[in-house]
Amino acid sequence: MPSHVGGFPLSQIRKIEFRLGSTYLTLEVPPFYVDFEKRRFSSIVVRKRLPNEGMAIYVYVTRHRHVEKLLLLRRLHPDVCLPDELSSPGTAIEELSRKEFQAFIRVTKIQQFVRDIRSLEKEWEYSGNGVWLKQVGFFGLYMILVVKDARWTVRPAISRKGMEGYGFEIPVDTSLSKSFMEGLKEGELEEIHDHVDSQHFHLAIDSLARCRELARHWDYYFSTRTRWRQTVFLAFDEERYLQENINPILHNIVA
Repeated sequence: MPSHVGGFPLSQIRKIEFRLGSTYLTLEVPPFYVDFEKRRFSSIVVRKRLPNEGMAIYVYVTRHRHVEKLLLLRRLHPDVCLPDELSSPGTAIEELSRKEFQAFIRVTKIQQFVRDIRSLEKEWEYSGNGVWLKQVGFFGLYMILVVKDARWTVRPAISRKGMEGYGFEIPVDTSLSKSFMEGLKEGELEEIHDHVDSQHFHLAIDSLARCRELARHWDYYFSTRTRWRQTVFLAFDEERYLQENINPILHNIVA
């Protein structure tokens, strides 16, 4: 286990945020701990113990004007793939003149989202095809935009220099777990963790495209059409939520 990652001493938990938007934010998935040694993630909410080193990642996604903001992302990044249901609106947005586009974001009241994306991409490099990258030493943290049937979310993956592929985790509804496992390729499954209504599969995947493909078909957000049930809207009082629910976990770490 390295003592430093990206110049940061791993003698404490470092918090890294990915914020896609700034209004009507939700904590999209439970905060998760990055296990650099194993190149994988694990939820800090369900853990009774955390090591005293590493990083905790928080993924926030806006839940306001969801479709309009996806179309805006397509305008800013033409390589973002849209579902068939949005292909026509996506083409229409791309063909707008600069003046017409400014009118669109003004009428839909999503001007701030443009600024949010620009701010985000100062810290997270947009690497193409709906993927944002943050390099941390020998490790790459990826945020993958996953879209299906006009619904979209973000899911993380991790890479490590000298290791092939990516570490990826998918929460799968328990009733679908058997079918999901039958569709995995040889060598992809590493571990399975049981949660209340789902099983979390820790995987070794050969490409980010494969990560997205699996998430689109099996992630509970798409298969059950629900988000993580403990998702909390943070726009009203984020600091209070973190103080009461998340910080105690980080402050009571057992080495």
